[in-house]
Amino acid sequence: MKKLYSQMSLAELEAEMIEILESIGKVEFPSQKEQLERKYYTAKAYTLNSADFPPGTYKVEGFDEPLELQYINGIMGWGIQGNDKEASFPLSMLTRI
Repeated sequence: MKKLYSQMSLAELEAEMIEILESIGKVEFPSQKEQLERKYYTAKAYTLNSADFPPGTYKVEGFDEPLELQYINGIMGWGIQGNDKEASFPLSMLTRI
């Protein structure tokens, strides 16, 4: 049984991300690609320091509307996106604007 991402070392997470990226290139269906991309972003989020993500405006990978980051819970950034909709994304999907 595989370890949880939260239990993996940095080296294990990096190996997992490489394996996921290789798998993305082999899948047939868009839904499979999206699922693997989410796994990749989740694994990558565990390699980041949440202190590097202060509240503010962030671009979200794959989305047109920015996120107004309000707080972080674990590896997830929570905030408001679009028409005052609460949203959350793995920190690895966020880029400070």
